[in-house]
Amino acid sequence: MGNICILKIPTIGGLVHLLTMEAFSKALPPGTIHFVAGSGRSTMPPLMESGKIDALAFIGGSGAADELIASHPHPHRLKVFLQLEANNMAIYLKDLFESKDNALLNNALEQAIIGSLSYNGQRCTALKVHFVPTAHAAEFAQQLADRVSEMPVGLPWQQHAGDKYSKITPLPTDKRIQYMQELLQDALAKGAKIMNPNGGEVLGGPESTLMRPAVLFPVTSDMRIYVEEQFGPLVPVVPYDDLTTIKEFARDGIYGQQASIFGHDAAAVASLVDPFSTVFGKINLNRQCGRSPDEWPFSGRRSSAMGSMSVTHALREFSTPTLVSFGADEERSDFVQQVAAQAKFLQHVNP
Repeated sequence: MGNICILKIPTIGGLVHLLTMEAFSKALPPGTIHFVAGSGRSTMPPLMESGKIDALAFIGGSGAADELIASHPHPHRLKVFLQLEANNMAIYLKDLFESKDNALLNNALEQAIIGSLSYNGQRCTALKVHFVPTAHAAEFAQQLADRVSEMPVGLPWQQHAGDKYSKITPLPTDKRIQYMQELLQDALAKGAKIMNPNGGEVLGGPESTLMRPAVLFPVTSDMRIYVEEQFGPLVPVVPYDDLTTIKEFARDGIYGQQASIFGHDAAAVASLVDPFSTVFGKINLNRQCGRSPDEWPFSGRRSSAMGSMSVTHALREFSTPTLVSFGADEERSDFVQQVAAQAKFLQHVNP
C-alpha cells in the first residue's frame, strides 16, 4: 500500500526471519522492509520517540503497548493495531457428559489438550481456564490429567518411545518458570490439587526452564490463576453449578479475545453466544481457540486487542482513503479527462 515497514525481530526465535528476509528481497522493492534486532526495550522507544512512526502493529503485553504509544510525541496521529493478552475460557456443557455419543466428549478432551498445551500454552489464543459442571468436573480433570501424563517432555529435537518428539519443551526464560511456580503455589495453598503425577516439576536442575504441565483442580475464584493469564503449561479446571458463573466471568473480566463452547444443547449454546457476542472477538463451537488471519479477521475487545488483523483488514487499515472531487458540469470535460490521464493516482488498475 506504499508503506515502508520496520519489523522488530523477536528476541527468541528471530532466526526464522533469515528466511523471511530472503522471501521479501525477492518479492518487494529494495528498502520496503527493514529489520531491527535486539532488546525491544532498547530498540523500540527511540523509534517511537522520533515521531516518524505512523502506525504501530504490536503483538505482546498491554503494559509494553501502553508505554510505546505514550512515547510517541503525537500519539493522536498514531494508527494502532494491538493483539495483547487473553484469558480465554473453555465451557463444557452438561449435555456433553450425558450424551451416549462418546465421540463428543473425546473431541472436547482432545481440543482441551491441544488448546491448553500447544507450544506449552504460550499462545495468546490458548485455552487458559476450563469450566466444567460440578457433577463431572473431578472426572473430567482426571481424564485431562491422564492425557497430559502421556505427553512426552523434553527438548524439541528429543525423540521418545514410538519415535515421538517432545510435546512439552522448555519455556523461554527462568522468569516464566518463576511465574508458573507462583501461580501453582497460590492455587495449592487455596485448596487446588495437582491431578497428574509430578505436575509442575522442573526437570534438569535449578537453571532449567523445562517444566512438566500441571492440571489443577478444583480451581476457585479466589486463586490468581482464575483471573491471571498463565501463558504456560498450567491447566486450571473450575467446577460450576450454573451458567451464571460463566456469564459473570465473561462480564467481569478485563480481557475479551475468544471463548470455546463445547456441547450440542442448542438452547444452552445460544444463551451464551448472545452475551458473549459483546465481549469476545471470536466464539468457537466445539473447537479450541485459535487464529487464522489468512481466512478470518483476528480481533478482540477490552484489554485483548485494538483493531482487527487479517490480510484484507491490513490492506484497508494501512491505507488512507483520498477522494478527488469535481462538479457535475465538469464530469465530461476535457480538463477532468486530462487530469485523470496524467495523475497516476486516478488511473484505474485492474485487480
